[in-house]
Amino acid sequence: MNLDLREFDSFPAEYEVEFEADNADFGIPGVAFRNMMAIKMSIQRIEGEYYCLGNVMVPVEEECSRCLEIFDTELSGELSFIIKTEDSKAVLAADSSAEVVNIKASEPIVDLNNLIKEALLLSLPMKPLCSDSCKGLCPSCGANLNEESCDCDVEETDERWEGLKDLL
Repeated sequence: MNLDLREFDSFPAEYEVEFEADNADFGIPGVAFRNMMAIKMSIQRIEGEYYCLGNVMVPVEEECSRCLEIFDTELSGELSFIIKTEDSKAVLAADSSAEVVNIKASEPIVDLNNLIKEALLLSLPMKPLCSDSCKGLCPSCGANLNEESCDCDVEETDERWEGLKDLL
């Protein structure tokens, strides 16, 4: 996915695009893209630098970390970066945490794939859940407790604490 700055006549500019998301282009583990990826971004030009701020959204399939069922959800990540041309005279603040992309003024094209991938990776949940009330799997028989109940007696005790039972 490329952003060609020559497409814009004036700044500030709005950039909106939808395109077919391909897992091979972004290589995000544990998710499968389901539909079109959408990017909405505003671009501001100041002294040869382009300040880009927006977001990327894509419907995906993920696996629940409790019950292992596949579920549909949406990833939404923030895009925030600065495009700096070789003839730019502006100096970034030392404490600036923005991603800087350097380009040639003669070829004002930016490859957005790595920036999109980073934004989506940062938006991934640590433990994806199909719902907040997901009960998960029975640790004894493996039954999906969202769909059925089981009669397993699950009492986990640590043998190191057996001596304390006598005190109660």
